[in-house]
Amino acid sequence: MFLNFKREEAARFSFLLGLPAIALAGLKELWVLFHADLPAAVWGHLIFGLVIASISAFFAIWGLMRFLEKFSTWPFVVYRAVLGIFLIVAVSTGALS
Repeated sequence: MFLNFKREEAARFSFLLGLPAIALAGLKELWVLFHADLPAAVWGHLIFGLVIASISAFFAIWGLMRFLEKFSTWPFVVYRAVLGIFLIVAVSTGALS
């Protein structure tokens, strides 16, 4: 946003910027699981979960992009600021530990 991008352009850029890190982390975990000698049935469940999670993520991002085309992000910013202040106060007073 500081580079004069529109809201949806800034969101698209941030998602695209995160893709390599997410893909490499996923590949690293698959490598670890490959060396864990998992049974074949477990791989079927893993692939099914990966497909469902990918479809869910696609629709969540699609919905967020449609939302950002029409609405501001200020309500989210205010929500996160209030939540952050609440958590800092709660932890510092010992209410959350």
